[in-house]
This record gives sequence, C-alpha cells and structure tokens, in this order.
Amino acid sequence: MPDLTDLSQPDEALRQTRLIEEAGDLRQLLTRIADRLTGNLPSAAMRDVNRLSYARQYAEAEHGYGTDMTRAVERALLRQMPRIDDRTITRGEYALLLHARARRTTRAERVAELHRQADEEYTVARPREDQARAALVYARIDGNASA
Repeated sequence: MPDLTDLSQPDEALRQTRLIEEAGDLRQLLTRIADRLTGNLPSAAMRDVNRLSYARQYAEAEHGYGTDMTRAVERALLRQMPRIDDRTITRGEYALLLHARARRTTRAERVAELHRQADEEYTVARPREDQARAALVYARIDGNASA
C-alpha cells in the first residue's frame, strides 16, 4: 500500500539523493569521468562547458535519455563536480579533484548514518518503554487489589 502522505521538497530531494547514492552512481560516475579526463588529453585546459557536458553524457549513458533519474543524476553530478569559473586548470588536475570527491562521504550518506544510529537507539530504548508500561499495569493491578 503506497504512503498517502505528501512529501515535502526536502524529503523528496533526500529520497532522490538516497536512490542515486544507493545505486552507487555518483562515486562510480565521478571516477569514470576522472579516468576519462586523465586518459584523454590530461594536459589540455578544462572548461566549465566540458564539466556540464560530461555530467549529462555520463548520466544519460547510465540511465537513458531524458528520464527523471537521468536528470536527478546529472544534477547530483554537477553538485559534486567543482565549478571551474575563471581559473585555469588542466583536465588531469580536475580529475584529481573528482577522485577526491568520489572518496568523500556525501551529505545523504551522513544523514542515512544518523538515521541508522537513531533506529538503533530507538530499538534499544523501546524495551524500557515496554518495561515502564508493564510496571504501570502491575501498579494498577496492585492498587486495585489492595483497595
């Protein structure tokens, strides 16, 4: 049965980010883009138009042309790929930046870890709640028996 609760924008963005990261796309795609940059003219200048092109090209190769997942992966890639703006950087140097980004933990992974920790703490705390409820029931039974 589907959840009938409307998700807020942050919830939906987090859900999409989790889907992308669970699929392992971002790290894999960043690494593949970096490998291509180092394998093909690493001493040539890297431009922002190349960054945009690689993000779209690799997202489409992975998820098909024009799909929602392709657009979501492309946006996620562009958030992870540093902007070049006016600085001069070679493709090889930019590949080093991408490799560093691929090794870094992402915000969604940190949030997922916090959720996991909260679930564990809730599971550990839950028996105490049940024990308190049982103690209350026993106190009521004892109270009724003594009255």
